Amino acid sequence: MSSKKTFRTGEGHVLGDRTFAAITAVEGISLSNASRNRIQSMRKRQLSPAQQRDEVIRAFTEAKTRK
Repeated sequence: MSSKKTFRTGEGHVLGDRTFAAITAVEGISLSNASRNRIQSMRKRQLSPAQQRDEVIRAFTEAKTRK
């Protein structure tokens, strides 16, 4: 059995809203109202990509602990 090595190059790539929407549409995934509201709020507050990522992670972490 062979193992694959993965290498991290750079910081990655952040998808734009339209690209993300197109990919999720193909996959049959849709955003919840809470997610739409969160995105709208982040846009208004003009958060940096790092701040947006932190907010999304926090929202999903909180959602998991509520179950």
